[in-house]
Amino acid sequence: MKTYYFLLFFIPIFSFSQQKFEEREILTQEISPESTIIPTESVFTAVQFEKQECISATQNLQMKYENEQNRKLILAKDPESFKNLKKLTAFINPFRPKTGFTDYGYHTLQNQVDHDSRPNGFLLDYNCGTRTYDLEFYNHMGTDYVLWPYPWKRMQENMMEVIAAAPGIIINKKTAFNDQNCLNNGNPQWNGIVIQHSDGSTATYMHFKKNSATSKEIGDTVVAGEFLGIAGSSGSSTIPHLHFEIQDAGGNLIDPYVGTCNATTTTTWWQTQENYYVPRINRLSTHYSVTQDSACPVVENTYEKTNFNNGDLLVLKLFYRDIKPGDITNIKITSPNGVVSSNFNWTQDWGVFYPTAYAYWTFNVTSAWLTGIYHVDITFGGATYSTIFGVRTALATTDQAQNNFSIYPNPVKDVLYIKNFQDLKSMEILDSSGRMVKKENAKNSSINVNNLPKGSYILKLQNNKQEEKTVKFIKE
Repeated sequence: MKTYYFLLFFIPIFSFSQQKFEEREILTQEISPESTIIPTESVFTAVQFEKQECISATQNLQMKYENEQNRKLILAKDPESFKNLKKLTAFINPFRPKTGFTDYGYHTLQNQVDHDSRPNGFLLDYNCGTRTYDLEFYNHMGTDYVLWPYPWKRMQENMMEVIAAAPGIIINKKTAFNDQNCLNNGNPQWNGIVIQHSDGSTATYMHFKKNSATSKEIGDTVVAGEFLGIAGSSGSSTIPHLHFEIQDAGGNLIDPYVGTCNATTTTTWWQTQENYYVPRINRLSTHYSVTQDSACPVVENTYEKTNFNNGDLLVLKLFYRDIKPGDITNIKITSPNGVVSSNFNWTQDWGVFYPTAYAYWTFNVTSAWLTGIYHVDITFGGATYSTIFGVRTALATTDQAQNNFSIYPNPVKDVLYIKNFQDLKSMEILDSSGRMVKKENAKNSSINVNNLPKGSYILKLQNNKQEEKTVKFIKE
């Protein structure tokens, strides 16, 4: 393997309303000598969020008081209400993507419970790591699941649906407060739900999007998996996320993740406890600009592009969840003729683990690039992620209007269905070289692909307004 050197800028982001930039040393990449497409710039950016007191000690006492008063009112109406609850067994995941989501991922786990009671930098999560935070008078008491990438855009799209981790009764509910907060100022006006379980423990779900909470009210029962609201940025928050916090019947903090350094429980509270590290690429995409919008609370422009012409800048961007020192990312680009035109490795060598990060590589598209569809395969954390882009083709940007648009199933064996593409007029299927292999007028929102050979294809849609949409699918 040849070794090429590219200047790397390391950009720690301390909040989404304030960024600091620091130029670091050289990034080493091992590039295959057979590669004909060579990146011109490489940048890795770790993302950190401003530390916030989700709820102060005083506000926590106020919430507990409200919970207790509501509990008394519930019991006054029905003394058997809590006794009749379905027995608590174990938690399911407290959130899910909205229907139709087809990307690789949409969140990171940013912060865990802090098990070291000492303030100001004495950090200890359940796994004896430091994926948590504290302040002078505050230790983080829950788990933060952050929308990533494009948190404000994802919030606008209602991407993260908060659901009940276990059955119980709603004992507190707030839903009408502002959901675009950008200050960690102890703001007590959070939207969310508090649920009491059959054993007396409670689960607090915080920072919902305004007016997104379930129509159920205090005193109503919910079942595991029932919709509660949409992740937002209400209360003391600077980024759309869900803060999930558990307390036992005595009001004592419980960290539901079992681990060596968790003294609050010896048994996991999860049906299936997720691994501490989940190395994953949430999104793999091509862009016409290296810009990454980060102003709070502005809905991000993704600057995505899928078709490029001579002289264009092509930016290949990867959005990571959980990238550790020594983790290797392999980037492989295959030309329309099936020949691998770029193949190189990058090793994360900063010596620090990052729950949330992104990296990009830039390329200059020239007349030497073949016309057609290029396939990008990224191998990271034991999995392979794929996307496509076109050079001098009819591919359209995939991130357009009609955000609820989706196709299913994907991969597909027989019939591919199209959902939420208004006024559908025609459908075309292109092969990996950009050649049309099938075309139909859109009488129905489906297309039969049974006779196509196995492989990767592009579905190109057009509506009566001549608007186009393209999306990749796999034929099994």
